[in-house]
Amino acid sequence: MSGRYNRLLLGFSALALTGLAVFALTLGSYPLRMADLALLAADDGGDTMAASILADIRLPRILLAVLCGMAMALSGVVLQTLTRNPLAAPGLVGVEAGAGLTVLVAMILWPTGLPVVFYPLAALLGGVAVALVIAGLAWRQGISALRLLLVGVGMTAILAAFSDLLITYGRIERVESALLWLSGSLHRADWSQVRSQALWLLAAGVPVLLLYRQFNLFQLGEAVAGSRGLDTWRFQIVALFFSVMLTASAVANVGTMSFVGLLAPHAARLLVGERQGVLLPLAAMIGAGIVLLGDTVGRTAVAPLQIPAGMVVAIIGAPYVLFLLSRKGGTT
Repeated sequence: MSGRYNRLLLGFSALALTGLAVFALTLGSYPLRMADLALLAADDGGDTMAASILADIRLPRILLAVLCGMAMALSGVVLQTLTRNPLAAPGLVGVEAGAGLTVLVAMILWPTGLPVVFYPLAALLGGVAVALVIAGLAWRQGISALRLLLVGVGMTAILAAFSDLLITYGRIERVESALLWLSGSLHRADWSQVRSQALWLLAAGVPVLLLYRQFNLFQLGEAVAGSRGLDTWRFQIVALFFSVMLTASAVANVGTMSFVGLLAPHAARLLVGERQGVLLPLAAMIGAGIVLLGDTVGRTAVAPLQIPAGMVVAIIGAPYVLFLLSRKGGTT
C-alpha cells in the first residue's frame, strides 16, 4: 500500500478519534451542546456547573479511555507479533490476569497499605512475574508460540481461581468496588490517573512505536532477522517487557478489558496489513476508539445506570474470538 494511503488513513483515524471524543463530551446526564463546549473552551465565565462537569468528570474520563485503549492495543500488537498468532492478547496469555490479581490483592486485602498511585507499579510486578513463569514453562530450546498460548491459558485459569477466592471471602464493601473495577470501569477516572497512564504510555508505548523496524525484521523469521543483525532473544525480552508495562498500567487504572488487545490489532491489520510502522499507530487509535465508544455507550445507554466499558467491549469481542477460532483454528 502506498505511503499516501497510509498517511491519509492515519490522519482520518486521528480525526475520527478526536470527533468521537468531542461528541462524548456532550453526552451524559447533564447534556451539553457543541456551542456550549465552544463557550467553555473560550472561558467566558458562563455556566460553572457545566464547566465543573466537563473539567472534573468527563474530560479525565475520556482521556483515560483513550490512553488505556492505546496501551492495550499496542500490547496486543506486540504479543501477536512475537508469537505470530492472531489470538495472542494480554488477556489470553496470562499477563492481564497476573496484573489484575496483584491489584485485586491490594484492593481487598491491603486497601490502606498501598496508595492508588502505586497500583500500576504493583500491577507491573505481578504481570512481569507471571510473564516470567509462563516463559519459563513454555521454554524448550526456545519459546514456541503455541506452547506460550497454552501455558498462558492454563495460568490465566489458575489466577482466575485465586481472584474468585478473594472475591468470595473478602469484605463485602471492598469486594463491590473490586468487582466494578474488574469489569473494566472508568467511573473513578480522575486527573491523577490520566497523568499516571500518560507517563506509562510514554515510557513503554513510544519505544514500541520506535521499534517498528525491528518488528518488521522479526516477522521474517528469527534466522533471517538474526542474519540482518537483530539480536532476536534480547529483542523478544525487551518487547515482552514493554507489552507487560502497557498492560499493567491499563489494568491498574481501568481494570480488565481483555478483548481490546485482540480487536484493535486485527481491525488495523485488515486495513494496512503487517507493516508495523503503520500498524502500530493505527491499532493504538482503534484501541482508543473501542474503549472510548464502549465507555460512552455504557454510561449513556441506560442512564442513570452505567454499564462498565469492559462489558460493552466484551459483547463485541467474544463473538469475534469465536469467528477467529472458526476461521483460523487458533493455531496460526
